[in-house]
Amino acid sequence: MVIKMISFLLVSVLLCLVGASDSESMQVQVLQDLNLALQTELNVFIDFECCATSEILHKLDSPRILLSSNSREARDLRIRGNFTESTLIIVSVMDSDLNPLVASLLPRLLDELHELHIVFLSNEEPGFPKQDLYTYCFKEGFVNVILMSGKGLYSYLPYPSIQPISLSNVSEYFDRARIIRNFQGFPVRILRSTLAPRDFEYSNEQGGLVRAGYLFTAVKELTYRYNATIESVPIPDLPEYDVYLAVAEMLHTKKIDIVCYFKDFSLEVAYTAPLSIIREYFMAPHARPISSYLYYSKPFGWTLWAVVISTVLYGTVMLHLAARGARVEIGKCLLYSLSHILYNCHQKIRVAGWRDVAIHGILTIGGFILTNVYLATLSSILTSGLYDEEYNTLEDLARAPYPSLHDEYYRSQMKAKTFLPERLRRNSLSLNATLLKAYRDGLNQSYIYILYEDRLELILMQQYLLKTPRFNMIRQAVGFTLESYCVSNSLPYLAMTSEFMRRLQEHGISIKMKADTFRELIHQGIYTLMRDDEPPAKAFDLDYYFFAFVLWTVGLISSLLVFFAELVSGHL
Repeated sequence: MVIKMISFLLVSVLLCLVGASDSESMQVQVLQDLNLALQTELNVFIDFECCATSEILHKLDSPRILLSSNSREARDLRIRGNFTESTLIIVSVMDSDLNPLVASLLPRLLDELHELHIVFLSNEEPGFPKQDLYTYCFKEGFVNVILMSGKGLYSYLPYPSIQPISLSNVSEYFDRARIIRNFQGFPVRILRSTLAPRDFEYSNEQGGLVRAGYLFTAVKELTYRYNATIESVPIPDLPEYDVYLAVAEMLHTKKIDIVCYFKDFSLEVAYTAPLSIIREYFMAPHARPISSYLYYSKPFGWTLWAVVISTVLYGTVMLHLAARGARVEIGKCLLYSLSHILYNCHQKIRVAGWRDVAIHGILTIGGFILTNVYLATLSSILTSGLYDEEYNTLEDLARAPYPSLHDEYYRSQMKAKTFLPERLRRNSLSLNATLLKAYRDGLNQSYIYILYEDRLELILMQQYLLKTPRFNMIRQAVGFTLESYCVSNSLPYLAMTSEFMRRLQEHGISIKMKADTFRELIHQGIYTLMRDDEPPAKAFDLDYYFFAFVLWTVGLISSLLVFFAELVSGHL
């Protein structure tokens, strides 16, 4: 009887060893297939130092490292930045439950790389429900997961709800990657904002609420492409500064999935792969018009006025020298020269020879050219008007008489930009979002504004029909952001979203979406093409003749003084 019992125990041990050997061989084969298919450059083994399955370490040919969830050093490691990103994560699972230390280690280790493939390895069937493991994985964004227990191979489908599945081989696991691209109506939670042209709402002609915006349209196309639904989440009703922090907290706590807003470097939130750099610029009021009585002196610069004076002096001297025999006074020659330049010469000037003809010809042609250029330029000035010097640089803005207007959040950001002139940073005001939007969208010329270029382009587009723009963009970038969507931490479908947005960008579809959004905003009257409503300015008003009246008065007074001087000198 004792011999039979010993024989039975020996047979049981042999069967267990054979079974363990078969199970281990199957697990090694699966890992080798995964490494080959994924072309991994590194295997990270977690908690394998005291496990019977550590024999797997010696049977794999791929490079590998061993980490322990109990190690304090392992908690500071990140795949991105410490190791190659082409990595397969292999975790040893206890029979009773997933080690809490492992559960806290994986999100930190796979920071920004939560879509790497993870293999949970167990020699026997786990003692805890697989549903709990899958729920944890989906919460942390781990969708590429395999559970190997003994000879069993398992995974899960995340959409529309968590569904455990059994796999017969690795090929079915890769087929699953195609299946999970169909969300099957899974809700994508998007923050409802009022930030045209990115994401906004309006009431159409039928009274229905329509949500639009070129960033929202891209997300809408994403949900349509992958068979998802959109769930709008209202924005928190908080002050302007606090609402940014509240939205960031909602992303951290995963109350929302996507925000149609570009990545802000001051907020530590996850985001899709950047597509480009969006710059931030100031927009300043157009220069003020100058008084029309100064128009007389504006057609020419000082160099051309020097040419006119030189030509008059040349004609005076030449006429005087040519008429030396006739004893013509030099003052008379000056008047003749001025008459030629002004092209109103009617006096009979003595022509004694070819020299006189040449002098008169040069003066007549010069006067014709200068007079007509002056009149043509003056006529053009009267049509379009003249303005003070434009604000073209940040230094010019510092001298401008306008304060810059912001909400509290962006004002704090601007004041922290030490490269801006000190006066420009001090001369800033904060205002509530409603008034700020009304002033900025209405192009109120009492302030300077700062915006990212996509919104700046929309606001300045309203000036398309204006004869003279109300605002100009200062083409010196004062900030930048990344063209990417803010998303919740470890978003399960982050790679799919980044890939889809990149395709929209590369095929020019995002440009079309932006143009359609601008046209929709104009069509709905949210933004308008401004027109010159004021009556046309009179070309010859009293202000325009003021300078001429002054010159006429000065001429009369001068002639009277000369007359009285000659009269007095004649009686002496």
